[in-house]
Amino acid sequence: MHRLIYVSVAAATLVAAAPAITAVNIERNSATLEFSYSWPAQAAAITPLDRRFRANMATALRSAQATARDEQKLTREQKRPFNRQYFAMAWTSTGQSKRLLSLQYDLGEFTGGAHPNSNNGVLLWDRALAREIAADSLFARSGGLAAATRANYCKALDAERLKRREGEKLDGMFSACPKFSEVAIAPVDTNQDGRFDMLDFTAAPYTAGPYVEGEYAIALPVTAALIAALKPQYRASFAAQRQ
Repeated sequence: MHRLIYVSVAAATLVAAAPAITAVNIERNSATLEFSYSWPAQAAAITPLDRRFRANMATALRSAQATARDEQKLTREQKRPFNRQYFAMAWTSTGQSKRLLSLQYDLGEFTGGAHPNSNNGVLLWDRALAREIAADSLFARSGGLAAATRANYCKALDAERLKRREGEKLDGMFSACPKFSEVAIAPVDTNQDGRFDMLDFTAAPYTAGPYVEGEYAIALPVTAALIAALKPQYRASFAAQRQ
């Protein structure tokens, strides 16, 4: 009896001593470049994802350092001031279920020129498949995401553009509804109950409007109809919002 108790306590001690997995934030700053790359603990806990982000970080760092060096050399040759460049990639979790982890990134960078640039992207990880999947692959039919959301997205985007433009309508590319391939679409768990109840559609500057209008972030609620269009194995990861 005493031996069993001893083993149990020892095992509990080992578990308690195991270090907790935390978010990763890597910074590499120099006179020419301010660099940061981060991802949340939920991603760091998944070995393939953690390795992927570390590899991507190393590649981005080398590229940003080379760009900064080249720009510094050019400014010296042209006898003009050099402005320190920066690269900031921040991944965050927008929610997770038992099967899915939804991640979104914001990228900000300055490589010289008139203004900084920004971009957005998403990554949806399927734990059962142990790989990244496309949002449309959640649906039973190809094109299911667009069928379930595109009309409402385009309507909401047009309303927001009209508001920002104070009623003025623009012609050309900034009046069209962007392709979903140009928009970062992330499932979101707003109340952190392990089920996604919202879809966020983020269009970076120049995608849905001119640079001065910034990014366009449109949120649509998950509906019962959308859940019905999902593959059966993914339905438990979503919850319909009350209409």
